[in-house]
Amino acid sequence: MLKKRHTSCFTGDPMTSRTELAAGARPLHGMSILIAEDDWLLADTLAVLLEERGAQIIGPTPSTGTAISLAAKSKIDFALVDMNLQDSFSDPLVDTLQAHGVPFAILTAYRALPTNCGEHAVALLHKPIDQAQLFDLLQRFAPGATAR
Repeated sequence: MLKKRHTSCFTGDPMTSRTELAAGARPLHGMSILIAEDDWLLADTLAVLLEERGAQIIGPTPSTGTAISLAAKSKIDFALVDMNLQDSFSDPLVDTLQAHGVPFAILTAYRALPTNCGEHAVALLHKPIDQAQLFDLLQRFAPGATAR
């Protein structure tokens, strides 16, 4: 059973339809994704959307410190990182992800970034997040994907 989700956090249509999901399509199967987001509604909705597509979710967490701890002890294939988390900007988390070789995307409502945390991101996703853009990005980094 697919959970109802709050869609005002997103724009566009998902790349994998609810019919395809109900039929067993899991385009992110086996992919572990860290979600560091302090907007609980967005974090929870992201987790549900990605789990529906087969991803294993690490978090979500609203805290830079907790996200760093999770990144240090978990195998992470990709991270979705809000630029401004509950306790600080996400620069220390971004540094940790880079040190572990984890690709990440910055999620932000800022139009001009107040720090350089997005400098090494593979993508900058502006809120509200475009679902097709998000899923296209994640599928490029899914296990077995060849084009990045």
